[in-house]
Amino acid sequence: MLKNWIVQLVIILMVSTLIALAVNAGRDQGIALIGNWPSRTATGEGPITPPSAEEGDPPFITLDDAVAKFQSPDIIFIDARDPEDYQYGRIQRAINIPFDYLDDYWEEVLDSLDRGKTYVIYCSGTECESSLYLGRYMAEDLGFTDLLVFFGGWQEWVDNDLPTVSDEEEG
Repeated sequence: MLKNWIVQLVIILMVSTLIALAVNAGRDQGIALIGNWPSRTATGEGPITPPSAEEGDPPFITLDDAVAKFQSPDIIFIDARDPEDYQYGRIQRAINIPFDYLDDYWEEVLDSLDRGKTYVIYCSGTECESSLYLGRYMAEDLGFTDLLVFFGGWQEWVDNDLPTVSDEEEG
């Protein structure tokens, strides 16, 4: 009797595992089954910094650091790119505060941001310094203290096949 029960349990677990693997494989943003993101994306180099970086700027982080931060749902990613770029594609869970349109966007999100949380700010990549400028503004003018700038930004994230979403996908 006990042997029969164990066999049934093993069969149920095997079928459940196969179903879960099939569902994961069918999703566009399925969970990677082998390895973890940081080891898959490690370059061994320090963070990319923009030419206009200055002492006192929020710290710059590597792709590995950004991926590690992304794995924590308490850390908020801020996309400093234009709204059109944000709608086309962004890091999952990122909010949009486009630096070039700060006056139009800031008031509607200001009250929703908690100064006690950690924020990772990014823009298009190494050709864009909006993430740095937004980080400076948030730190110097608004008093945010836990800011990180991912200067590799959107392009480095996408080049490494990390989780993204667009308005079209969110439907």
